[in-house]
Amino acid sequence: MKKTHLIPTVLSALLVFAIACKKEGSAIDNPYGKPIKINRDTTTSRDSSADATSIQGLHRDLFAPTCANSGCHDGTFEPDFRNVESSFASLVNVKPIKNDQAGTFNARVLPGNADASILIYRMTVDLGGNSGIMPLALEPGSNYPAVKDKLLDNLKQWINKGAPDSKGNKPGPVNFPPQILGVQALLNGSPVGRGGKYEPMIAQPGQNLELWFSLADDVLNQENLTGMSINWSNNPESFDPANEKPLVKGTPKNLPGLYATSTPYVWYFPFSTAGLQSYDVVWFRITCSDNINSNYQLPNTNSMFFLKKYFALRIP
Repeated sequence: MKKTHLIPTVLSALLVFAIACKKEGSAIDNPYGKPIKINRDTTTSRDSSADATSIQGLHRDLFAPTCANSGCHDGTFEPDFRNVESSFASLVNVKPIKNDQAGTFNARVLPGNADASILIYRMTVDLGGNSGIMPLALEPGSNYPAVKDKLLDNLKQWINKGAPDSKGNKPGPVNFPPQILGVQALLNGSPVGRGGKYEPMIAQPGQNLELWFSLADDVLNQENLTGMSINWSNNPESFDPANEKPLVKGTPKNLPGLYATSTPYVWYFPFSTAGLQSYDVVWFRITCSDNINSNYQLPNTNSMFFLKKYFALRIP
């Protein structure tokens, strides 16, 4: 007996296969921008006369053929390399979603400083040892491995000459918010221990501590930061505004930091562990302002969990 009940299933599969195998170069719906079509054809006309170290040349030689792969930086997620404008807008002075573990980079592309641009780092180093080196995948027949060094040099040149846009205009200055360099709880002038570099500070019930904070800002010295306050909670995602207390500007002292063995600390707050019990964890958050960024919180909702733990205090 013929198994005719399989025919509809086979026909459906062939139909799906036929749709999925639209010839390369055909326009498909872009899930990132509703009305826009993406043309996968790498032979699409581009400015062949553009300087290789300009944003137009980089889009022609690097971003479009190498990075805007289907399902990658084709508008599916940032950076968006669909065209010159989207490349510039999603790279220059844009804070990275993924950073290295130390939180080193403030921008995907920092004009004038290729070494401080995470784009270069992502294309040469495996971020965290588990994210891979960009690009993660290449189109069939790509010559990127053979020209990689030259393209990276062109990219660095564009960044170091100020990352100008397609009209040659350099981006204006950017003021980044303050960053944390270190948090220490002092007992009788000495730092209490931690369970590990990024683990909470360890204290005992009934201790009178001083919580010290070291900060950095790209414009102001940390002692000139304003609106300095602290809050604490038993939940790292919820803080009572009524519990906000001012930080105290103290005599500067050098203590171990998050990224260095010694860093200057200026701001502190006296904190008592009276009333705390074994296994209690207290989560701290500070608020600060520089000349542009007001009421900036550290850590905040976008901070990695290791930083939230670094701000916490635990009763063993």
